Amino acid sequence: MSEDSKPVIIPEKTQRLRDIIEETEKQFNHEVTITAGEAKRIELIRKMKNDTDKKEYMIMFNGLLSATVIVSAAHFFLFNDIFSIGFSIAAVVYYLIVRYRLKNATVVLADHKNNFDKYLWEGFYLKEMRYAAVKLAFFIFFPVLVVFLTDLMSVGQERIALWLGLLIAFFISSIAWLIYFSDDKVMLENIESDLKSLQYL
Repeated sequence: MSEDSKPVIIPEKTQRLRDIIEETEKQFNHEVTITAGEAKRIELIRKMKNDTDKKEYMIMFNGLLSATVIVSAAHFFLFNDIFSIGFSIAAVVYYLIVRYRLKNATVVLADHKNNFDKYLWEGFYLKEMRYAAVKLAFFIFFPVLVVFLTDLMSVGQERIALWLGLLIAFFISSIAWLIYFSDDKVMLENIESDLKSLQYL
């Protein structure tokens, strides 16, 4: 039997195979260790990205202002009330201002993608801006929209006094906002608190 056909692996070759196996196992079993601050930052970015406020708030915002413009225009043509057309114009102007500010905030957010802490703060400001824009829209436009709709549905009948209709509608919208959006307010406050705590991690 020749030397090369021996069934025994010489010690040098065995050791080399063991070294290769150990190195491979180290690579596959290696766990990335991260600091508490890094873990908190990862948790925050996931929480903010998984939130559906961008889609839901924009649907609500666009729907409310579209309905306001249409109903206000109909109210103007039916009752020839200059307040109606003025309110319709105000809704369009508010929509354009908010969209412009949101677009600028999105650009600023993208500019800070290489600075993680700044990116998180800009993302928070963007979420807060959406929340405030929809909140203000509901407080201002929803009550008047309800009054105009009430007028349109009661054509030929005695119309409710404008001040009374607005008072009732403001009350309804305030209660609805507190019930529906209170969780979002708490969430934003928690995110802000977590962001402030990052400086200590």
